[in-house]
Amino acid sequence: MSITLKILLAVDAVLLVALIAYVLVGMFRKDAESAPAAEPVEEIKAEPVVEEVVEEVAPVTQEVVAATEAVEETAVEESDVDDKEDDREAARRIPFAEKMLFIDKKTQSYYNVINNKFRSLRKINIRVSSKGVSFRLGRELVAKLTVRGKTMKLHLALDVNAFDAKIYFQKDLSAVKAYAEVPCTVKVKSDRGLKNALKLIDALIESKGIEAKTRYTETDGIEDLKAIALKNR
Repeated sequence: MSITLKILLAVDAVLLVALIAYVLVGMFRKDAESAPAAEPVEEIKAEPVVEEVVEEVAPVTQEVVAATEAVEETAVEESDVDDKEDDREAARRIPFAEKMLFIDKKTQSYYNVINNKFRSLRKINIRVSSKGVSFRLGRELVAKLTVRGKTMKLHLALDVNAFDAKIYFQKDLSAVKAYAEVPCTVKVKSDRGLKNALKLIDALIESKGIEAKTRYTETDGIEDLKAIALKNR
């Protein structure tokens, strides 16, 4: 083979390789152009940090608590469940003297009548505590006065079954430790309730043989309770 022929064959081979390369490059470029464009990445902006402002609250004073409890006491009507409350439950409430100062005038007048009734008796010792008023004949507990909600209760050392329940509507609280000695309990929240309470007190006086004082001047029991409430503050 002549040298000229060899040169021609070599040039043909180079051209063929160049053509194949050109075709391949064109195919790759076409695929790249037809491919879907990538979605732009959304820029995430950091939210500004908001400092939480804590408002300082003034501490609740004992006077505010006492006033709040007093409003709640006078706003809630008494239920039968209250009869079963023990001494610990009663201790969480405001003192009896303060409760009587917030109660309605009618109930205050009932308290004065009953309080003077016992004060007019001989050998009756009266003590006002945070739970109520206790009336003792010597050392024997014969009666108590308590208040729950808007209602005043009288507890007496009498046999519950000895009286007509249709008249007095009495309840037996002998199962409650605080009233075991004075189980006969009646509510005093009306004129009729006061009248029945006085009848039961008379029955107590007769059963215990208690004598009345020859001289007695009535006192304002509510004013006495005001003095006690101020002293305990």
